[in-house]
Amino acid sequence: MISDLFKEFEDFYVSDYNFEFNLLRIQDGLLDLKASLIDNWSPIRSDASIKRFKNLIRRIGPKASFSNFESLFYSNGMNYDYFFNNKFSQISEEYINSLIDYRYVGEWPYSSINQSPFDQLFSRIRNNFGLKNDRKERVNVSSAKDFTKITKNYLEKLFSEYGNKSCKNIVINNAFEPFNPEASIQLFNNAKSIVVKRDPRDIYCSTINTLTHKTFIPSYDNNDYHKDLKKDFLNTKNIENFILRQKIYFEKTNNKSEQNVLRLNFEDIVLDYENQLQIIYDFLKIDGSSHINKNKFFKPKLSANNIGLWKHNNQSNEIKLISKELKDYLYHH
Repeated sequence: MISDLFKEFEDFYVSDYNFEFNLLRIQDGLLDLKASLIDNWSPIRSDASIKRFKNLIRRIGPKASFSNFESLFYSNGMNYDYFFNNKFSQISEEYINSLIDYRYVGEWPYSSINQSPFDQLFSRIRNNFGLKNDRKERVNVSSAKDFTKITKNYLEKLFSEYGNKSCKNIVINNAFEPFNPEASIQLFNNAKSIVVKRDPRDIYCSTINTLTHKTFIPSYDNNDYHKDLKKDFLNTKNIENFILRQKIYFEKTNNKSEQNVLRLNFEDIVLDYENQLQIIYDFLKIDGSSHINKNKFFKPKLSANNIGLWKHNNQSNEIKLISKELKDYLYHH
């Protein structure tokens, strides 16, 4: 919804629907790096986090190809180099190296925790034969001085290689976790987050196949693979798990006042379109005159078909259970 909306604005570049910038939120990403280097520093954790981030770059950066033989074993298919002008790996490697004060080679037994099963077995065999296992390796020492400043510069440099360079604003899907977006926002020079909530009854109904009500499904989502993927992500194949997941998500969401975060209801954006638009304009400090292609991509009248889906399935035991267990999170117009 939000991505489609901003496609209608002048001077906004909207990322491709199938690309999510996950570098901050995924395991071993920037938030985990910050947690080890800043929030809970130790020589063991800082060294390990640097090595894990380097490994992450190697996995998500290059596309698997025979011209880069190593990538055939490590690339996980995210192909960040492709989206960042073939410079993601280079810029990221420069960034992580800039956080290291010095390196040395020495005895460091902690890395054995991350050894592969084969290496562990080989070490045991050597021990049984009385052979010494060399635990020396390269250790990274980092004070993480100026971490936030260096990280902001890194992300600025990275996004200078992304998208349409003539656009002043970039819209990215799911870059920040909705539970605490400020943790990620503080690592950017100038970023804001718009989080869209939706009635959990409609979230559930959007994935089931028994609805008689006509819904609007974007073309990129209207295939069996994405439909099944959505069921897995939302846990709608098991109603108890779906409800528990929703409870955990709501409970873990930071509901304190957030200067750079705007939380909206999906239903309000559709049903109260003009007023919600003004709220978005004010939040981003932009003029409505930049909204030059209004209703071209985001069509409220079509999206209205996706509101109140549960009403067409209100006799189901699942909807009754959701209404009871998640009563505090339902949408009331």
